[in-house]
Amino acid sequence: MKYLSFAGLTSTLLLTCSPIALSATTFNKESTNTDNSSTEIFTVTGTHIPDSSDTASLPKFTISAEEIAALAPNSFADVLDGVPGIDIFEQGGVGGLTFLSVRGGDPNFVVILIDGVKVNDPTNSRGGAFDLGTIDPSVIDKVDVFYGSFSTVYGSDALAGVISIETKKFSEQRNGTASIKVGSNGMYGGSVQFGLAFAEFAQLSVIGSFQEGDDSTFGDAFERQQVIASLASVPDSESKWNLGFFYADGKSASFPEDSGGDGLAVIRDPETRDFSQTNLTARLQHSISETIKLDFNSALSKREEDIENPGIAPGVLDGVPAIDSISNYERLDLSATANYGISENAVIALGAAYAKEDGGMKSIIDFGFPMPADYTLERKTQSVFVEARLDPLQSLHFTLGVRHDKTQQNDVTTARLISRYQLSSTSTISAQYSEGFKLPSFFAVAHPFVGNPELKPEQSKNYELSIDSNFFTDNLTTRLSIYKNIFTDLVDFDPIEFTNVNRSKVTAEGVEAHLAYQATEQLSLSGQFTYNKMNIDEVGVVLRRRPEFKASVLVNYQASEHLSFTGRLVVNDDYYDSSVPTGMIELPGYNHLDLSAAWTSTNSLMFRLHAKNILDNDKEQAVGFNNTGRSLTLSLSKEF
Repeated sequence: MKYLSFAGLTSTLLLTCSPIALSATTFNKESTNTDNSSTEIFTVTGTHIPDSSDTASLPKFTISAEEIAALAPNSFADVLDGVPGIDIFEQGGVGGLTFLSVRGGDPNFVVILIDGVKVNDPTNSRGGAFDLGTIDPSVIDKVDVFYGSFSTVYGSDALAGVISIETKKFSEQRNGTASIKVGSNGMYGGSVQFGLAFAEFAQLSVIGSFQEGDDSTFGDAFERQQVIASLASVPDSESKWNLGFFYADGKSASFPEDSGGDGLAVIRDPETRDFSQTNLTARLQHSISETIKLDFNSALSKREEDIENPGIAPGVLDGVPAIDSISNYERLDLSATANYGISENAVIALGAAYAKEDGGMKSIIDFGFPMPADYTLERKTQSVFVEARLDPLQSLHFTLGVRHDKTQQNDVTTARLISRYQLSSTSTISAQYSEGFKLPSFFAVAHPFVGNPELKPEQSKNYELSIDSNFFTDNLTTRLSIYKNIFTDLVDFDPIEFTNVNRSKVTAEGVEAHLAYQATEQLSLSGQFTYNKMNIDEVGVVLRRRPEFKASVLVNYQASEHLSFTGRLVVNDDYYDSSVPTGMIELPGYNHLDLSAAWTSTNSLMFRLHAKNILDNDKEQAVGFNNTGRSLTLSLSKEF
């Protein structure tokens, strides 16, 4: 059976480059953090028109800080586990690379935003997929998962969806928080956040966090440190502005991707990775009049990775030579948007954007003799866009967006149309058509052995129909979605020409059903079920880690004023996976149950005990990587 990766590198490529990192919570009613009113103007995602009616039209799933705390996650993968439409698989513990797919797309088909900054890295062999171990769950205020193509807003990479991470900011309700945690497998960490108000001028928020050790059971290593700062105008300022800083660095040691892990790897030396991520942002929004608003955004993102891969011994597939590589990537984004309220029922946004990317890799491949494989690349993209929101009826809303992106090699125009209709006081139907594109990664274009500068952008077309309903005085909220994603011109590796080419087409069709039910004042339940069918235009080809069925259930019970319990069950169907020792094989489905209990004292001191994989399910998530087993985490947090 043949293996196809959207990133386009098959087992033959393993001879010359590092292995590709291929790598659901439940439905909740949208939550709005009123504490962050001073910065909310900068956190609207998925649209150029920050309006509540338009935002409600966007197909998305929201996870709040309170829900994240209840899950007591040790990794960002834990936060996303069980979210509708998401397939996520951890390779070992926190230190291993994580596979993430949104509605059948590849990991590099998802734009990852941290406080509005795109952090995808196109220099790595993963084709631009982001290392989820970079972000600490304890610093997150909210996560929005958007479905469909969002190239009309974010340009390249948003083929399947967007995951927007917002970190915690200043709150008038508290001066700060502090927390520590320890785990049964030698993991420990902590975080501290404080905020200051400078008279009626600005609000400052600073966060620091660290984590040491891993929640795995087979000796992986991981450490990460983070510092985040935000200085923002006060809520009632005539001109809203924000300055942001994000820095994370860390290192890990784990078995390489595709090696067969602790169960099958012949070479027992770990792959080590050192990384750093730095983001700087400056944003300004000014209202010229009641009908005209200007929005200026700038962001600088820098990523560095140093990887030492010990190699993979040959098996069913060809082996991988030892590779030492150092990659660096820097991205500058500038944009300006003008919103004009034509009338109460019509708003239009016009804007332009500029992006400059610089990056490359220095690597040495061990073929029995050292072989250098270095490359550098610079890419500039100029963009213009227009978006309009029309409300012809009180119950009917339309959003239309068009964007044109131009680089030295490519011109791409994408469009999006979203409609929403209020069927009744309790039901709403929405439909979306969107187009997306992804510029070829620096690795796919410029690698000295397999790069192809003639590659075309990968393309997508996305269709979705959703019905949202409320029952029992809004105590029961449901959503049913039907979608179809068509990905074309996908980058694949041609072993005969020994280079990357555009040739593949993949279609993902599915149904998602999710609900949230407030059974009593003390008891709430939520759950989701997803069916996703992958169709590939090449005979005998399957994709890794895309189970057809998956489901999850989340239960919260407030036993008393001070004591609460949370339980989450995630179930996955059978799926295919691949490794060098085994080739492509089918893995059995698995499930895991997590439980946590929290006790809060009268002085806002919270103790939380979290049990992960309490049934000790021993099924593998990746070939040869044994399940991390049952683990316990004890955390203590305090607001002040």
